[in-house]
Order: sequence, then C-alpha cells, then structure tokens
Amino acid sequence: MMPRAASVIGCVAFLVAHTGCSNKEPQPSPPTPAMEAGPASYVGTDTCASCHEAAHEAWLGSHHDLAMQPATEATVLGDFDGATAAYYDEEARFDQRGEGFFVSALGPDGKGGTFPVRYTFGAVPLQQYLVEVEPGRLQAFAFAWDTRPKPEGGQRWFHLQPDEYIGPGDPLHWTGLLFNWNNNCADCHSTRLLKGYERETRRYDTSYAEVSVGCEACHGPGSRHVKEAKLGVLSAGAGLEARLPDANTRQWSFVPGRDIAVLTTSAETDELETCAPCHSRRADLGDDQAGYHNRYRMATLDTDLYFDDGQIRDEVYVYGSFLQSKMYQAGVICSDCHEPHTAELRAEGNALCTRCHKASVYDAFEHTFHATGKPGSRCTDCHMPRRNYMVIDDRGDHRFDVPRPALSKRVGSPDPCTTCHAEKTTAWAERQIERHFDTRSAHPFADAFFAARHGLPDGEAQLIELVAAGSAPAIARATALLELRNLQSRALPAIGMRASSDPSPLVRRAVAVASRSLPAEIRSVIVGPLLSDRASSVRVEAVASLLNVDRGAWKPAERRAYEAALVDYRRARAFASDRGEGLVDLAHLALLERRPDRGEEILREALEVDPSFTAAHVNLADLYRALDRNVDSEAVLRRAVDVAADRATAEHALGLALVRLGQHDEALEHLRAAHLLAPDATRFGYVYAVASFDRGRRKEAIRVLDALHQREPTNVELLRLLVHYSDTSGRAKAAKRYSAKLEALRPPEPPPDRP
Repeated sequence: MMPRAASVIGCVAFLVAHTGCSNKEPQPSPPTPAMEAGPASYVGTDTCASCHEAAHEAWLGSHHDLAMQPATEATVLGDFDGATAAYYDEEARFDQRGEGFFVSALGPDGKGGTFPVRYTFGAVPLQQYLVEVEPGRLQAFAFAWDTRPKPEGGQRWFHLQPDEYIGPGDPLHWTGLLFNWNNNCADCHSTRLLKGYERETRRYDTSYAEVSVGCEACHGPGSRHVKEAKLGVLSAGAGLEARLPDANTRQWSFVPGRDIAVLTTSAETDELETCAPCHSRRADLGDDQAGYHNRYRMATLDTDLYFDDGQIRDEVYVYGSFLQSKMYQAGVICSDCHEPHTAELRAEGNALCTRCHKASVYDAFEHTFHATGKPGSRCTDCHMPRRNYMVIDDRGDHRFDVPRPALSKRVGSPDPCTTCHAEKTTAWAERQIERHFDTRSAHPFADAFFAARHGLPDGEAQLIELVAAGSAPAIARATALLELRNLQSRALPAIGMRASSDPSPLVRRAVAVASRSLPAEIRSVIVGPLLSDRASSVRVEAVASLLNVDRGAWKPAERRAYEAALVDYRRARAFASDRGEGLVDLAHLALLERRPDRGEEILREALEVDPSFTAAHVNLADLYRALDRNVDSEAVLRRAVDVAADRATAEHALGLALVRLGQHDEALEHLRAAHLLAPDATRFGYVYAVASFDRGRRKEAIRVLDALHQREPTNVELLRLLVHYSDTSGRAKAAKRYSAKLEALRPPEPPPDRP
C-alpha cells in the first residue's frame, strides 16, 4: 500500500491576473470575501486543475494519482483471464466477467467463495486489489500483481505472506481486521475519508471526497481558495489550510567555510505535518483538530519496528526514521528532495545529494572510497540502506546515518558495509571507516537501548542520561522513558517530572504512558498537568494513566481538566470501536464507572468484532472472576487458548485461573506452555518456575530461573528467588554464588553524616 506525500500548488496564475498595472483610477479594496458558514468544503482535483494546469499535469500518473482507482479495464494491471496462483494447499483464481473483476479463494469462514474486486491499490512495483466481502467492507487481497517487467521478475501473481501459512480466522488472513481497507488503509489512499463505522450493525458506510490522493488531500479543502480567487483577493495562505512552500521560497546556499549548504531563506511551512500522517507508523485518534499530534499517536522506536540503533525493521513509512536524522535537525523538509506533484526525486543519483553536499568533497573517491559508478559509490548505498517489504518493494532508511560496523554487530542491526562485502569481517569494515574518517556519528541511544533491553548493568543509567541530556532526537527520548518503565526504574518519577515539560509531544505523551506503573499519588502529580496539554494525543494518554486514580482530593480546576480530557479519550476510543483495542478500553471505562453489565456487553462485542483479540478474552475472564463467575471465566480462557492471537498470554491466564480453582497439575501444564511459547517473557518464566517449585519440581524451577537470570543478570527479583530456592534445595554453593551477585547489585550505602 502506497502512502501519500504533500503536494505543492502555487497561486501564481491568480496573482498575475489580479495585480497587473492599470491606468484606471484606484478602486477601493474589495471587502474581505464573505466565506461560507462553517468549514471550507472540498471542490475536487478537476476544479484545481482548471487553473493549476502544470501542477495537475505533473500529478497525473503519480503514485498519489494511482493510489486507489475503481477497478476497470484501464486500471487493472493483473492477469484476470482465468489465471490461478497457489498458496500452500490453497489456490486463488482471477477472472473477468464482462466489466467486472473477481477473485475466488477461501473466505472468512474457511469455505471457498467468489468475491468482486472493487478497486485497485497502487501501481509500482506492485498492485493490490480491494475485494468486497460484505456490503461496504473492503479487504486488501493477499495476492498482489508484480507490475515490474518480466525480465525483472515481474508480470506474475505473488502472495504477500509467502513464508508462513495464514489461514481463515487468523488476524493476518486477508479477510481479517489487519487487511481491512476501511480502518487500516483507506485514510492514506483517498482524499478526506470518513470511516463511517456503525457499531449497532457492525457495518461500514465509508465515504471520501475523492477516490485517490488529490490536491486537497495535502492542501486541505479548496472552496475558500476558489472563492477568494474568483473575487480577486487571495488572503494570507490563499484560503488554504496547509501552508506549503513554493520551491522559490526555500533557498539552500553554500557559505564560506562550510561544505554543506545551509537554509538561508525560508517561509513557515506545515509540510512535515502534512506529509507525516501517511508517512508514519501511527494510530488514528479520530480528532479533526489541526496538527499531527492532535489526530495521531505516533509509534516510538519499539523493538518490533526498529533496531536498537534506530534502523528500520518493520515498515514504518519514513517519518519516524527522518525524525532521527541530522537532515531534520538542519531544517530539511520532504519537498527539498521530492517533487511533490510527481512524487519523484528532484535529481537522480548523487546529483540529488550534491545539491546541498559539496560534490568535490562528498562525491569524490576520498569520501566514498568506491569508484564512481560502482556499488558503494552512491550516497544512498551507505547512508540509506534499503530493506524489503511486501516481498518486492524495497524502501530506503531515512535516518541518513553513517555506517558503524562495530556498533551494528554489538546491537544486532544490519551493517551496510558487510552487507555488500559479505566475505569481509566486521573488524575489517570498522578499520576502513576509521582509516577514512576522523569523526563518526555519535549514536546517542543505540547502546542504551541494547543494554536496557538485554538486562545489562549500565542500561538504566544510560537511559536516564539519554533523557536528562535532552540532546537525542525526541523519538529516542520518548522511547527511553518507556524503557525506564519496563525496568521499573526508581528514577522514573524524577525523570518523568522533568520530561513532562519537554517541547516534544512525543516525549510528553511517553511520560503519561510510562507513569502508569507509578503509585497513584505520584502519578497524579506528574501526569495531572498533562490533562491540559496542547496536544490531544498527550491528553488522551494522560486520561488513560489517571483513570483509576482517586480524584476526591483534586482541586476543582484539576477535575475540570480531567473531564475535558475525558471527552477526548472517549472520542478516540469510540473512533476505534471497530477494533478490539478500542472496545476493551471502553469496557474498562464502564467498569471504572461501576457498570459491570455494560462492561461485559462491550467485551463480548469486542470478541465478536475480533475473536482473536487476546486482551478481550483475558479482561472478560477477569470480570467474571471478580463477579465470582469462575466457571464462565475458565470457559472464556479455554476458548482463548484456541483462538487468541497471543496464545502465550492466553495459556498463562488460564494457568493462573486453574491455580485459583485448585487444579494445580493442569495449571502447571498451561503455565509451562506459556513459557515455551514466549521464552523471552520474564513474567511467564517466573510464574512457571514458582508453580514448578511448589509442585516439587525444584530442579526445573531453578533451571528456568537461571536461564532467565543469564538473559537479565541485573534482575533483582530473579536473583532473590534463586537464592531462596537454592538454599531451600540444599544447594549451598549456588545460593552463595547468587547471593554474591545480588549483593553486588545493591547501591552503596551513603556515608554517615559527620558531626
């Protein structure tokens, strides 16, 4: 699926038409045009094209223009002439009947069916197809058409998940929630999308102002601009919501003594926040307020999305990488490199980079130490390593970083040098870098993240320094706060209080999330002021952090701030009520309001909407247990073991439930299953070890705990249990060894006060 970028359309034609010389008597300036009541409306790309012909011509055929199109003879690129494609033991068939296109495959019920193709999705290097599985609900089909030329391996059907069989009922099946167009894809492939989900019927009535990514997807609704232009009075901003720059308003110039250009002239622009919604990994909060952090909750540098040094791991759509870069710090924006209407680069190869990086210095053998035209001589070879997504679509990392072979090996991230020179060692690659360059990128957070995530002794201290110094990118500081929460750091209250006034909404939001593990009275002090934060995404997380806090002693102004932010929270969760997570949060709110019947109703709704959503199963089971409905609780968890996406969590929850019911032997088997399914989950291993020891399996308990300790050598709770279990089992030497390790982790006693 192809995200969109900003487009830039100037107003030169209108300005020339209405500012020419005249011999007539000066006329009074016309009054400010009376705008239509309410917000501006969408007028469509054709209206824009009537005056902005050049921009429209450039946009035609671009990725934005082709982002989504009705399925017709002209738009469908795949072979629908009875072609078939295999996926493990399944077969999909593609047919055209008259003017309609159809796919035949296993449907959501596991039975074969034939489904109409309503739209195409993208064009290069692949084209996906949106299939209607029920009225209004569109799903992105799991087979895509490779649009590359045949000599390059194209002109074929291929499955987007070739390495693992995904069957009906799995959330990753093409009929599952994660492939749903209405909720996951539509907003970035069309203009002014309204999701239109109806909870009562569980149906979508999704609409858009324009099927593809047109002018107003980036510039905002154009009715006010059109009216001002017709009246001959273009106001500041030309009546458009987004302030997007014309190329002439941004000048990068070389100055004496510098080999990299600096931005010497510029106008204020909203371009980054215009591009970011569709070029970032984020969740939609459904807020129509202007500003990225009002509408979206951006992902931080989570381990499943990024490597510890910030390199891209999963598809994160550029923005999170770019925020880490020196380019971003220097003021670079998207259109400095990308022509916004064609979405093409402004120059090819190294010529793009040497617009701002002096060619005699940076496009020379002395810098690249690779012969011109050979692999390794392109700037992007080293500074934008590529990673493959959707089988055939490789994307460049937008951190624009410097290769650090030794660091990459240390933290387990890809290294551009040894990726190309596979026969060479990391030590060789590091020597090449050191031989050619005196200084290298600082990478202020890679070692800190790696140490914290692998239980190394200095991990916590490095995270604290990372946040306190304030020099690392905001997305890294936000991630560090979340890692401190995972470590249950005692420094979190102090560092959280300091970070709560950080200029970045990403960091302030992370403070609210990280503080959830703190005692209620401390949480209120740190997070309370964030209820009035200027960013909606921060306010929503602040409410989530304070939901279960007793607010009886709060001041009236604090209660009003909470109630106002609670409106944002309810709206955001209701917007996500077509997904399990939104419904689980609404159920939690109902339970806090002492409405257990309503909470149960919403949790059951969540399981109907997404039967695989693990948290809905676990929360419903917990509710039944609280209501002394233990039989119902057990039944829910037994069902979860069969259908939940996170089976390890379901097994763990069932094991605990059986312990409470006194069924210890069966409970132990489920706790063991959870540990085996998720061996890196410390909590699962810890609980399994405790249960094993209690059931007389002492060697097994100590073995599991020792394995966890080897991975997390600074985990005090593991060491305490190892000391106790070793001592109880008569393993005096082992107990002494673990005790010594535990003692070494204790902070030194402060010196006594002198008289």
